[in-house]
Amino acid sequence: MLLVLGIGLLTVSCTSGPSLTRSIVNQPNKAVGMELTYREGSIEYSHPANLSPEILEKILQHIEVQPSSLLEQLVGASTSNQEAFSEEQREFFANNLSAALNHATPLETVTFYWTTPRGNGIWEITSGGLYLQGNDLHLVLPNYRQTVAAKNPPQAFKNQPLSRLGESLYSLKAIAPARQFTHGFPTELWAQQTPHFVFPLNRLADAQISSGSQHEKPVRPRLNSGESIKQRLQTLHELRQEGFISEEEYQNKRQEILEKL
Repeated sequence: MLLVLGIGLLTVSCTSGPSLTRSIVNQPNKAVGMELTYREGSIEYSHPANLSPEILEKILQHIEVQPSSLLEQLVGASTSNQEAFSEEQREFFANNLSAALNHATPLETVTFYWTTPRGNGIWEITSGGLYLQGNDLHLVLPNYRQTVAAKNPPQAFKNQPLSRLGESLYSLKAIAPARQFTHGFPTELWAQQTPHFVFPLNRLADAQISSGSQHEKPVRPRLNSGESIKQRLQTLHELRQEGFISEEEYQNKRQEILEKL
């Protein structure tokens, strides 16, 4: 049986395969929408749902990433755990995922897509979906920073955010009270290796954000105003390299320092 979806508010586009998607936001390098997916049995989700951007941003902070040993060998990546989503990603996803959950039907998975240029025609793709069942929010990440070669942002993959592109070079872990979901998957589309997390909303409301083994958000180092311009630029560069600040924060602060010359 086909589910007929209203299209008064949202753009509708068909993709290859057994899915129908609706778009909340669709930009060249990022998107959030809903996808009607085939399920095993008669499972339905608790949609539509009203979850604030604040709680969704907190949820995204409960996932950490650690490069695999292979990636460490290839590029000398850091072995320490870091937040899986940047501040820019969390803000974009939280606002738009909140809107998508508010419009999703009980048979739709909310989907998201983000691609980042890495130079030399290489792009990193992060995509997945989330859904609410009872008081638990589930998040699946078929792709986390998967690399794709393309001249422009790879649009073909944006229409199938729940399709797995290949094995990831990163290991993802949940921070309590979030946990790894180890039971059967409710759809036929997700491979057993797909990272899948469950977030108990009643516990997350009061939970602190943790990083590594410490249950508090890491404090960002500040630039010393007594340093020379050259020293401050070097310190700023190191903060960006070590992941303490985003590219946008780096560029804004760099411009601020240079204006004082």
